Amino acid sequence: MNETKCDKISRKHTILKVIGITALTFLILVSIADAAQLADVPNSGSNNVSDLNKTIENDIKTQDKAIEINPQNSTAWTIKGIDFGLSGKSNEAIKAFDKAIEINPQYSDAWKNKGIALDYLNKSDEAIKAYDKAIEINPQDPIAWGDKGYALGNLGKSDEAIKAFDKVIEINKQDSMAWTGKGIALNDLNKSDEAIKAYDKAIEISPQNPMAWYNKGAALDNLNKTDESKKAYDKAIEINPQLKNLA
Repeated sequence: MNETKCDKISRKHTILKVIGITALTFLILVSIADAAQLADVPNSGSNNVSDLNKTIENDIKTQDKAIEINPQNSTAWTIKGIDFGLSGKSNEAIKAFDKAIEINPQYSDAWKNKGIALDYLNKSDEAIKAYDKAIEINPQDPIAWGDKGYALGNLGKSDEAIKAFDKVIEINKQDSMAWTGKGIALNDLNKSDEAIKAYDKAIEISPQNPMAWYNKGAALDNLNKTDESKKAYDKAIEINPQLKNLA
């Protein structure tokens, strides 16, 4: 079956949504790790997968020791769950988050990260319930709102996704990821011109945001602006060469 332009753009958007969620996962990891005063935390800028995996494995051992000392340590269970998630072990991650929630039902970070793990398993409906619980506990959490937006987008609920991203922007107008997500949702509604404005805002805030550049390329492609589209794709690939396989 031949892939149409719309199919191609939709496929690209789906992949870029996943990249966005990965970036948010790292942000949450850094936030929680700082709170727990961890000394050695992986970061999204690392290009050495082997070192990253080793760091994650070591951190799981660190959390296991903390849990052995205090089995009711909800923070340690949550960080362990994040480590499992970064290792691609989403089911194990969910079990760890559930344990954290059992200990502290009001721990919004555990609910939020459970949602991310569920999203990786393509269980967006369940993920949204987890994000909603995190938002109920902390209504001003921009990451929970943003991840909910991406999950709604995955379900084709673009109008609701835009509302979620607008909530993020209301909390923090300088959130480049939220503007990018809003652009994706607008383009899914065939509002490519509006989508490009959202991507431009994301790029104004964060010029090195490859998601915004790449999805801007897709929107321009949808408007048959081939030359401009290529420039946007090229910029995205310049920032993140791994995106070359998607072009």
